[in-house]
Parts: sequence; structure tokens; C-alpha cells
Amino acid sequence: MNINKSQLNKFINLIKADYANFEIKSFKPLKSGWDNFAIEINKLYIFRFPKKKDIDLKKEINILKQINGKMTLQIPVYEFIGKKSPYVGYKRIEGQPLTINTLKSLSLKNRRRLVSDIANFFYEFHKFLPVTQAKKLGVEIAKHEWEPKIIKKRVIGKLKNKDLSDFLKYNLDKYLTFINIKSDLAIVYNDFHEENIAFNRNGGRLIGVFDFSDAAVSNVYMEFYRLYAFDKKLTIEVLKEYEQLSGRLIDLNKVFISAVVGVGAELGFYSLHPNSKEYINSLKNLMTLKRDNLNLTSTRIFAPA
Repeated sequence: MNINKSQLNKFINLIKADYANFEIKSFKPLKSGWDNFAIEINKLYIFRFPKKKDIDLKKEINILKQINGKMTLQIPVYEFIGKKSPYVGYKRIEGQPLTINTLKSLSLKNRRRLVSDIANFFYEFHKFLPVTQAKKLGVEIAKHEWEPKIIKKRVIGKLKNKDLSDFLKYNLDKYLTFINIKSDLAIVYNDFHEENIAFNRNGGRLIGVFDFSDAAVSNVYMEFYRLYAFDKKLTIEVLKEYEQLSGRLIDLNKVFISAVVGVGAELGFYSLHPNSKEYINSLKNLMTLKRDNLNLTSTRIFAPA
């Protein structure tokens, strides 16, 4: 759901009411995510407005304060925080989304840089936000009830492709055997995908990461499932480097199964609009995962450096 004209005017008026001395010369709506509406103002600032009341901006504000100045990559620095209604505003981090086509076009040197940038971001984020600080920062343990619920209700048995439906059910059943077992916990960023990063295509470097609203305490392997749904090979390269940096051992099989469930949940979310771009892309992603189906017998894939 994108911003309509009425909502856009409402958001602009909220900013003007809170920051009377902030001159708004231009503004335009940006592509909305699952949790937030976004507006670009003066071609310099990004403002985000939560779509739902349960989005905890205080948590995100606390997290960014904690890691400000510690991360190699750029992260948002909030210069505007809503006073009467929840929203945040920060200077835009220059860069582009990382698309599959861009990834395929990278030279070997730039691909290696990208792998290092992603692995180091995860390593630093987990290092500078120990789980012991979770409560102080307002970070809660991740809940995974909605994914199985929406998959069972809207996807399994509803797809025309029975093999694809059976594939999803098989992996969902496996997912439910381990997802609630707490081990090797971390405060995970939990939303790493192409729309939440700023990438420099020319230099082949990751510039920054934004939108920390989904951060949660979870099993560390859950940090990587969205990346796997984006590109299997890239994820395996990132995991290898992350393991060397952190000394943690990541179960690739659980990453894969979680990716299947994550994409299945997206499919369920968009199933009410089966002709939408989002539903079609989710369906394609699930089919890709089925083709890449892993049959790993080991619980880990890499040895520590």
C-alpha cells in the first residue's frame, strides 16, 4: 500500500507542526515497505511513518544510538523525531538498491568486496549489540507465529502447483521442529534485503543500511534467510566470511528452510492480490528455492578459521 494524497498531506503537516523552522521546499512519496510509509523531502531527507501502531520506533532509536559511530557502514542518524505522532527523519544515505541484475554484473573483485561488506555488517551489528542489552534497548525475542499461520491458511493446498505446495508444507513442518528452540541468540537486524541497503554500483561497495525496525533477539541463523531468498551463492559466500569473523557456526540447512518459510509467508500475505507484482515475484522466488533445494546432512557447513 503506497501513500495516497491525503496521507501525504497529513504527514507533511505533522512535520511542519513539530518543526516550524524546517523549510520544506519539495517532497515526494517513496516506495512503501511492509511496516512504514516513506517520503523524500528537499531531495536530502528521508522521513518514515509507521503503518501500524505496534511498530516500536523507540526501539529503533535506541539501537541506532547504541551503534552510532561504531559501524563501518553508514546508518541513519535521526535528526527529526515525531513529537505528537511517531515518525523519524534522517539524511538520505546515497546509493541504490542491490538488484539481482546488478549482482550478476559485478566483477569478481567487486563481488568479493560486497561479500566482505555484508559479512562485516552482520559481525559488527551482533558484536556491538549484545543480547544482554536487549531489554534496555526495548528489543524483544522474535515471534514466529504469523508465518506458519498465514501459510497454512492461504498457501498450502491453494497453489495450482501441487508439488510446490507440498515442498512448502514439507519445509514448514521441518521449520516448526526447530524455530522455537533458543540457541546461539543474537540481536539480529532481521530485514536484510535489496530495498534496505544503499549500494554503490560503480565502486561495488555497500555504502549503508537503514530501517532497523525489525531488529529482534533470535537464533543467529535467522539473520541470513532473507539474503538466501535473494541469492543462494552470495549467501554461502557471506556465511563463510561471517563464520571466520565471528567464530560462530551457521546451519545452512536451517537458513534454507527459514528462507522457504519466509517466502511462503510473503506469498500468503500477497495472495489476496494474485496479479500483483509482489505475489508473482514471491511465487517465482519459491519456485527458485525449490529448484535449489538443499539436502544437507550436516548441521554446519564451515569449519572455524
